[in-house]
Amino acid sequence: MNRGATSPIRGRAGVEARKRRLAADGWVCRLCRAQGRLVEAVEVDHITPLAHGGLDVDDNCRALCSNHHRGVTAKAFGKRVKPRIGPDGWAV
Repeated sequence: MNRGATSPIRGRAGVEARKRRLAADGWVCRLCRAQGRLVEAVEVDHITPLAHGGLDVDDNCRALCSNHHRGVTAKAFGKRVKPRIGPDGWAV
């Protein structure tokens, strides 16, 4: 099957690409590391989203924690992130 340049990698190849991309950043969120914190990376973020013409290649990917991934994805698509509310009623 001929994949388009903006199509995501799927199946076994996608799982291997995800592991490789997370390992490239040492399984640590790239944005948290820039802030001096070490937080486990659980998401692979496309710097230029596939929907905006980005390529599914290693150079266009970075490892992020779930909080940073939510924020940068919302910003890339012109949305705002609703703050998470804790049991005490305050934003987390």
